[in-house]
Amino acid sequence: MCSNNKMNKKMNVAYIALGGNLSNPETTFCQAVAEMRRSEIEIIGVSSLWHSPAWPPELGHPDYVNAALKVETSLTAKNLLSRLHALEALLGRKRSVLNAPRALDLDIIDFAGEVEVNSPILPHPRAHLRAFVLLPIWEIESTWTHPTLHKTSVELLSELPSEDVLDHAVIKRHWLDS
Repeated sequence: MCSNNKMNKKMNVAYIALGGNLSNPETTFCQAVAEMRRSEIEIIGVSSLWHSPAWPPELGHPDYVNAALKVETSLTAKNLLSRLHALEALLGRKRSVLNAPRALDLDIIDFAGEVEVNSPILPHPRAHLRAFVLLPIWEIESTWTHPTLHKTSVELLSELPSEDVLDHAVIKRHWLDS
């Protein structure tokens, strides 16, 4: 009888936000996904690439490219975050000051609906305030519901200032297929 490792492990669904505004974010995102696939992270949903203005605008940093992934993993939330931080470093992220430009930013937005107040804080504490997170997640899973606010991405988007939402645009669909 054959044994399937995936069948023997508890699989968790997580949503990961990707962002970058240095170098070539699309290439960096593709490299990050390739590395994820080698480390117990199965990609089951991919958003388009979205253009997002840098924040805060007065700093004059380059605009961002953002995306989101829906993944399945046997990792715990803490181990997943550790892998994501290692990936950021591998692909050129240098942690410095808050809101500094970066080659890659990977955030766990939701991990199996878990609520955690310690590291990693789950769900992501500011996801519901960020159109650049909510729009890509809505694109992957229109019925995604915030684990603590119990509102869908569409409901959360409708609560943001309209200019925040309208400042974002799809720049490339099917980027992972190309």
